[in-house]
Amino acid sequence: MSESRSGDTGGEPERADQGTLDAHRLLVMWLFISTLVIGLGFLALVLYFDVTGRGGVTVMLAVIVAGAGGGFVSSLRRLYSFQDIFPRREYVQLFRKMNFYVVAYSLVPAVVGMIGAVMVYLMFAAGLLKGDLFPEFHCAAGQCDDFQGFVANWSPKDAAANAKAIVWGFIAGFSERFVPDILNRLGSENAKQ
Repeated sequence: MSESRSGDTGGEPERADQGTLDAHRLLVMWLFISTLVIGLGFLALVLYFDVTGRGGVTVMLAVIVAGAGGGFVSSLRRLYSFQDIFPRREYVQLFRKMNFYVVAYSLVPAVVGMIGAVMVYLMFAAGLLKGDLFPEFHCAAGQCDDFQGFVANWSPKDAAANAKAIVWGFIAGFSERFVPDILNRLGSENAKQ
């Protein structure tokens, strides 16, 4: 028998108590604010680099922001559907008392999404994932045989590859299990060899 969050009885539908609702509202608010701040920060970076002529925004930065966006969308969807995001009552008490904790908790999806996006981008760059759905990489200019050359010149082959990399960055942020599952599969395939 599942445990009710609100302690209701009988055939009444399960209702969340006021503390859970308050914590839910606080999380939604901070996730929304965090999404706006990261989105506006990325827009400001694009405009800054465009206006000052210091070079464009790299695909890697766009992939990282897409990963953060995927993490936020996933979290906002869970919060919007009011899934059981509070596994214990202690979370509700913590969210009601400590705003810094709520802000930090609200940024976790973005951080996880960014890390996932970087990892999937590196897997594409390394050629670990290949196929029509994945971006192809090439050496855009100069040499790509050392770390500086890799960072400066190794990039998606064309505009379609750039778009694929950004889309996969979003997917890596949106699906929390996507990158760990790929890494587990790559690790088990390597162990078999």
